[in-house]
Amino acid sequence: MGRAERPACPNCGAVLTLLADNPTNDYYVVTSRRLGSPNRWSWEIRRKSKPMGIKMTEDGFQSDLAAQFAGNRALTDFLAELAKEEKRK
Repeated sequence: MGRAERPACPNCGAVLTLLADNPTNDYYVVTSRRLGSPNRWSWEIRRKSKPMGIKMTEDGFQSDLAAQFAGNRALTDFLAELAKEEKRK
């Protein structure tokens, strides 16, 4: 999958990771680091069109790269399950 990254918040260390091959191109992963805790990275899946209604997040990663990897894997799994659900309708 293609991936584009850009700073989401230059002052807080957050990075957006967008999956270009996403069929709906509506969901994306944001990674961020807690201030004062350099080894505490997290990821969150978000939707562009409207809020998801739930938070899909995980934290405790030791690097931005580790959080990006885990977040992208979670997004891929989520989109696969979402596609299965759409086929059932």
